[in-house]
Amino acid sequence: MITHATGIPISNLAQDGALIQIEWQDGHRSTFHSLWLRDNCPMPTSRHPNGQRILESARIPAGIQPQSAALRDGQIEIIWAPDGHLSRYDPVWLRAHCPCDEHRESRRRHPILWSADLTGALPEASYPRVAGRPATLRRWLAHIRDYGFAILHDVPVQSGMVTKVVELFGYVRETNYGRLFDVRAVADPTNLAYTGLALSNHTDNPYRDPVPTLQLLHCLASSVSGGENTLVDGFQVAAYLRQHHPEPFDRLTRTPLQFQYADMETELAAETPMIRLDSRGQVSGIRVNNRSLQPLDLPLAEIEPFYDAYRTFAGLLADPRFQVRIRLEPGDLICFDNERVLHGRTGYESSGIRHLQGCYADRDGLLSRLAVLSRS
Repeated sequence: MITHATGIPISNLAQDGALIQIEWQDGHRSTFHSLWLRDNCPMPTSRHPNGQRILESARIPAGIQPQSAALRDGQIEIIWAPDGHLSRYDPVWLRAHCPCDEHRESRRRHPILWSADLTGALPEASYPRVAGRPATLRRWLAHIRDYGFAILHDVPVQSGMVTKVVELFGYVRETNYGRLFDVRAVADPTNLAYTGLALSNHTDNPYRDPVPTLQLLHCLASSVSGGENTLVDGFQVAAYLRQHHPEPFDRLTRTPLQFQYADMETELAAETPMIRLDSRGQVSGIRVNNRSLQPLDLPLAEIEPFYDAYRTFAGLLADPRFQVRIRLEPGDLICFDNERVLHGRTGYESSGIRHLQGCYADRDGLLSRLAVLSRS
């Protein structure tokens, strides 16, 4: 048995043609293909110190095999035929990249799905702590990654603070609404958000490609009756739809919809299904916005089945079982994933003041900052 310096024990190493088989002391077995190993050679002639490949993957010979494979000085050392190239691999790294189904699944991060019962345990933090302590910022960003949203309390009630929060982890995504926008009732509104009307649960800007992936809303004033914010985990509702109503789920993943927004200076349009799936068939995005949905461009026979599917999905999105209700008070801020968490509000009367400031940002900046903070 050979044990690497960091404590990862290897019981046996064997070669079977193009395959390298490792048996670990805990009984687990890993099998690596020669093509994959050669492509991931960490030596300076194959990979730059910055981590990027120098070796062109497509130039690796199809039938490449090791000339020899051995354990030496805590490393797995392979000499490749026919050119004699030497590769050394850290067993810790190899174990972390084991290609078995169990390890491949464990490397995928799964969202934490939630419903109305999350109300008593909301992901939240205090702005002074998040702004002053990297560990607290990391936890708050992890909440947004895992739950799709998180709340900040004690944000200074000052215009523009919503963009300062974005700057803790990324960059403001400027749109036709500006670097930031004010959500309050105005005369002659170009968007129903700028009225006191209730808004059904929706995602923002579905008429954009790409859509802003994060939205932030900061409460500056709230003296009205009503105006509660509602949040729904679109991934949770989609999972329920898939399990209990598979035909409507399937239809909403493959029916292209047109969304559009236009005013005197802007005209935007995008085509997308309401529920997007990734390459593994998992739900990866939701776009729902009844206000900007355009007339269906579908064959006549598909019209009624689509509306049946949409009605089922919309009914679930409005179901109190899936909704979290939050009344934002001055100094409260919420950041949410605009491709996962749908937001809405109850209507409010114009006798008081309700003033939110919002802006958009991008999820990749948040995930980058989170990854850097997590290194230690």
